[in-house]
Amino acid sequence: MTKQYSMPIVDCSPEQMDKRVARFHALKYPPNRYHDSQLPGNERKNYLVVGTGLLAEGSTDPWSAIPIKEGFQMSYIKAVPGNGPVLHNHDTNETFICLEGRWKVIWGLHAEHSVLLDKYDVCSVPPYVPRRFECVEAEAGKEEGLLQSIQPGNEPRVEWI
Repeated sequence: MTKQYSMPIVDCSPEQMDKRVARFHALKYPPNRYHDSQLPGNERKNYLVVGTGLLAEGSTDPWSAIPIKEGFQMSYIKAVPGNGPVLHNHDTNETFICLEGRWKVIWGLHAEHSVLLDKYDVCSVPPYVPRRFECVEAEAGKEEGLLQSIQPGNEPRVEWI
């Protein structure tokens, strides 16, 4: 008897899967991905790992390591303590996972609320809640903290506050 599946089964070759693997050491970031990313106190490296929307200036090559449109985007953010973006708003939720160091997620129209995240802690900010994040301290022996950000949608919108 043959098993029946309710979802389609797709074959994926090793060559196809290779295009969907991102090696951390090979990730690239555009220094000017966001207008504030080079301002004192807001300096950070934002690596778009999965998703689309970032093109190298004057090129059709995406900055993303895995430039797919499958309903979400995933980024890594590196920053030295005291740095993170200015207050901003998204039309989606944004989930943060602290991977290295300690990070603060700040929210509210006047940035009046915050929570500290230690390694592997997660904070999910709802859509339309103004937010920012900041590296509080780097992991021992490192200069920068590492944060992961996940957003639903192929092209989440951002508005700077």
